[in-house]
Amino acid sequence: MAVYDVLLGSSSPVVLLGAAFLYSVAVAAVLPFPAEAVLAVSLALPYRLSVSVSLVILTAATGKAIGSLIALRIGYGVSHSGPVTRLVNRIPYYKQFKEQRLTAFVRRYRYLGLAVALSIPLLPDTAPIYAFSVLDNDSRLFAVAAFVGTVVRLVIVIVVAGGVVAVRG
Repeated sequence: MAVYDVLLGSSSPVVLLGAAFLYSVAVAAVLPFPAEAVLAVSLALPYRLSVSVSLVILTAATGKAIGSLIALRIGYGVSHSGPVTRLVNRIPYYKQFKEQRLTAFVRRYRYLGLAVALSIPLLPDTAPIYAFSVLDNDSRLFAVAAFVGTVVRLVIVIVVAGGVVAVRG
């Protein structure tokens, strides 16, 4: 039995979308894992691919928005030497990235900057989310920026993957 069948193939659509949601919440709040992995769920859903991808993107973006609110709550009021900052500094490449670009970017572009940072494929979401959570705390704008950034990011991945398939096909 293939790994695909074990992990995705035998689950109901509700379970699969629930797993995508929970994964997205965890990726936003605590796990420095690739958010793009949720797109694999769309291959196991019993709908047309365009419908499946759309459902997964909306589910993941909602999960990311909720996860970002959890991160915002954790990061709210935490000083730059607090436990959240120490945790985030353990993420590979984050400390150098933060020191060079992220802090200035956060201060200058605020919620638009958060959406842009979350739109970058393969960048761990925890780094920009916690960087923004320490600096600001408007939960509605924070969640909207996380939602929009996630949608854009996953669409970019789909477009790039589709382009690669078209070129190779």
